[in-house]
Amino acid sequence: MWKVCGCVFVLMFAVSSLFAKDEVFQTATWPDSGSPVVRFSFSKFKTTGTSGREHAYVTETTAENVSDKKISNAGFSLYVFDKGKVRIGEGYISLSNVAPGETVKFEVRLMASGTPVSLTVTSTTPESVARSFSVTVNSVPQGADLKVDGKSMGITPKIIEVGIGKHVLEFSKEGFTSGKFPLEMT
Repeated sequence: MWKVCGCVFVLMFAVSSLFAKDEVFQTATWPDSGSPVVRFSFSKFKTTGTSGREHAYVTETTAENVSDKKISNAGFSLYVFDKGKVRIGEGYISLSNVAPGETVKFEVRLMASGTPVSLTVTSTTPESVARSFSVTVNSVPQGADLKVDGKSMGITPKIIEVGIGKHVLEFSKEGFTSGKFPLEMT
């Protein structure tokens, strides 16, 4: 009886270790001041090859949209540093169509002239993520229910905040035909 229980315990331990997540090496939040928009988590860098003094690395990466706005399209540079805080390599991260609260997982590959010990993330397109605009939306007749990208915003006329990208405005009022209209902010 103990042998059976011991075998089951070992089997369960082996199966659970197969599904263990990669250990988090470091996290970074962008931007590093003000309201956060994206939180990145990086696993330990794994060497995939070498060529002279250059090393090829891969890291399992997750990016979580921690803002309340969709990330339509954004680019980020990933800089890696050695223990002397000397920049030894860089990679690139591209995010598109990441909804608020959504997490995406991907690999980042980069070349470095040493062993990465720390990292930083810098946006190469900050305006595509952080910039939003105040827009006054009105309707004829006034008093219509307004939705932006499916989210209720209130009654027109209404001042709303929209980010760069394509949006859909929806209007409805009892006794009138409902309508959908495209809005693109560039």
